[in-house]
Amino acid sequence: MKIKRVHIDGFGKWHDQDFKFTDNPVLIYGANEAGKTTLAAFILSILFGFADGRGKNKYQQYLPKDGSGYGGSLTVDANQHQYVIKRVKGKNGGKVTITNEEGKKERADFLAELIGPLDRELYQAIYSFNQNNILNDELDREQLEQQLQRLGAVGSQEWLQQIARLEKSADSLYKPRGRKLSLNRHLKEYDELHERVNQAQSQSSDYHRLVEEQAKGQFKLKKLQQEQPKLKDKVEKVERLQRLWPVFEQWRSHQQKSEAGIKLTDEKIVKVQEIQSQERELRKQIQTLEPQLLEQQAVIKELSTPEVNDYRQQRVHYQQLKDQLLTLQIQGNNQGTDRQAKWQNELKQLEERYGNSNLLAPLSERAVSELEGLLNAISHEANNQSLFIPGIGIVLFIIGLILHQPLIWILGIIALCAAGGLWFKQQQHEKQLAEEQHSQLRQFGERHGLSSFPTDKWLAMQPDLHRYQDLKAQLEQVDQSKSEFNQRLESLKRQLPIKMVADSINELINSYNRWLVEMQDRSQQLAGAEQEQTRLQNHLDQLKVQLTTELKNKEAEYKSFNIKNDDDFKRLQTQKVTEQTRKVTTEVYGQQLTNNDRKQLAYYTDKALLDKDVSVAHQELAANEQGQTEIETKLAQLKVQINSLVQDGSFSELNQQLANLQTTIWHETKQWLSEQFAIRWINGALKLASQDRYPKILQQAEKFFAILTNDRYQKIMVDDDGISTLSQEQQVFQVPELSLGTAEQLFISLRLGFIAVISDQIKLPIMVDDGFVNFDNVRRGRMLELLKQMATENQVIYFTANDQIKELGSPVIDLDRLNKNKV
Repeated sequence: MKIKRVHIDGFGKWHDQDFKFTDNPVLIYGANEAGKTTLAAFILSILFGFADGRGKNKYQQYLPKDGSGYGGSLTVDANQHQYVIKRVKGKNGGKVTITNEEGKKERADFLAELIGPLDRELYQAIYSFNQNNILNDELDREQLEQQLQRLGAVGSQEWLQQIARLEKSADSLYKPRGRKLSLNRHLKEYDELHERVNQAQSQSSDYHRLVEEQAKGQFKLKKLQQEQPKLKDKVEKVERLQRLWPVFEQWRSHQQKSEAGIKLTDEKIVKVQEIQSQERELRKQIQTLEPQLLEQQAVIKELSTPEVNDYRQQRVHYQQLKDQLLTLQIQGNNQGTDRQAKWQNELKQLEERYGNSNLLAPLSERAVSELEGLLNAISHEANNQSLFIPGIGIVLFIIGLILHQPLIWILGIIALCAAGGLWFKQQQHEKQLAEEQHSQLRQFGERHGLSSFPTDKWLAMQPDLHRYQDLKAQLEQVDQSKSEFNQRLESLKRQLPIKMVADSINELINSYNRWLVEMQDRSQQLAGAEQEQTRLQNHLDQLKVQLTTELKNKEAEYKSFNIKNDDDFKRLQTQKVTEQTRKVTTEVYGQQLTNNDRKQLAYYTDKALLDKDVSVAHQELAANEQGQTEIETKLAQLKVQINSLVQDGSFSELNQQLANLQTTIWHETKQWLSEQFAIRWINGALKLASQDRYPKILQQAEKFFAILTNDRYQKIMVDDDGISTLSQEQQVFQVPELSLGTAEQLFISLRLGFIAVISDQIKLPIMVDDGFVNFDNVRRGRMLELLKQMATENQVIYFTANDQIKELGSPVIDLDRLNKNKV
């Protein structure tokens, strides 16, 4: 089973949070209090149930503080199908629902099929690693075998459930310290009744015969009881030989000659491995750079269009075109189209005012002076002193009337008469003069084209004529400027890199500016891509040169070994390790066997004969125990018969009660013993079913332990006294004699060996919560590599507060960053 997604509704500090486990191993980083342990506890809670909050579990519930819904779900892959395991708050560890990939709910006991025969305690003892539980693994052979019985045998869960039912049934009949249980109570009643019978016992004629038979039976029973220790000792001896058989086979199989001609030293191995490591790293970097270089080349090809290349070559020219367009725009704005319309309107008004679409040219200054002279002359003649004399006459006449002076009055009349004569003559003269002046004025008007206009408007219309000419000149100048502007604009348009459609120069400039910005941006991108391509190409060339150097160095080393390639070198390594292992293993296995053991085991040609002797020894012991049981039953019957022969009536009654009670006790004891024998038989069967895995666990654990300690320790021995190790120097160390880090690595190796061996039966995620804090950097790195190997069969979820995990190059779930984003 592998976990693909975690969704937390509410659990401790996490609420409404998703985690995707897409990689294997899953690396989860976070400082203290980032939520690593909470996330690990959530996964265990979904699989095995929430803590009940009582006793030591008081603080293991992780109830959310913010009122979020308690619980969540795991999306897992199992048996080539996907399931969603959801658990929410409820009785007995929470309410569980399991939904398959089709959205249908599975039955209630389906979770037990997914996780197999494990409960939380057994899962944490095998698959869960943390600083608190690694060194608490006080494992011995019996504990390993018990765990194998639960996990290593096919159908073991059903058998273990049967054992639990039998133990429950047996405990309901009898317990050593029970009082109210049926058999306990009947045994007490039997002792009390037997005492009463003894008090009432009397002699009978057959009493001595029965007593004699009782004595013979007791003698036979004693003889069988004396033989029983010897039979048990025989069973123990052949069972010991049976346990030693795998060791004997290994010892015998390693009694072969070592392969000759291996001249590979440890120094040479280290040197070649360093070259191989450097080669792998260089190839890895080259494989990383080559796609990047191709990607940059594709980017350059995409960006390097003819348009962009043309822009890069003529960038200055195109910028100058922009400046020229801006200058032309300023000129166009200064032409004032509004002012032109105003001028045209004013010109039209003048033409309408004088009823002519083409007015005369204005008079010159000389002509104006001439016209003014003519007009002034006519005006002066009309306004001369012809009224002077009549005026004097009127004044004298009025004064004479006022003063009553006839003389003055007569002078006034005379003056008026004289004025009348003078006025007549003046009128004749003025008429003649006016005709001459008007003739001159008509000639002037004909000469200057003013005849069609009233003479009194000739001077007044001169400013309008001047304005009319000025307006025509200005409009002609505007038309000429527009023509020049359009010619210049067309010339600039022809010089633009692309054809741009615009209704005005402002739109044209905006379009051109957008094109320039786009070209500048794409040009900068192209320049950046070319620079990055150059950098990548230089780096790639350097790496290839380094790789060539390393390959030459490796080739030189291989020539010294007379080999050609990595496979040959690996073969030499394997031969060397095999030879070293053979020597060490032979010595180790030899130390575990005494000379007597070897002689006795050499008697058997194969394991089948030894198994047969073991079976025979068990049968003999069973026959002895059966014989004792039959004799004890016969003695019990004789005792009943003896007691029944007593003549005392009270004795007969008591004896009958005792017989009835004995029968009841016998049936209850038989039932209890049958259940105990069934339990022993099932345990024995499970032990036989899983005993071939035990050596495999140790072999696998030894490989892991050798990797973690760089072959410092090559043998692990587990017996009833505990765990010990064998070093390269053939020294045996008990666990307390090892360093803290080495002891942790030993127990981890045993666990991983256990997991590797039972992976054919059950595969569950391995969870590591900062379990390697006592490891140095080298051994921590080996541990991580070992976990990667385990990840090929089991999912590995690794929680750590060590930020060096980010430097491994693998994807990491960063809880610190996740917490910052949620704030």
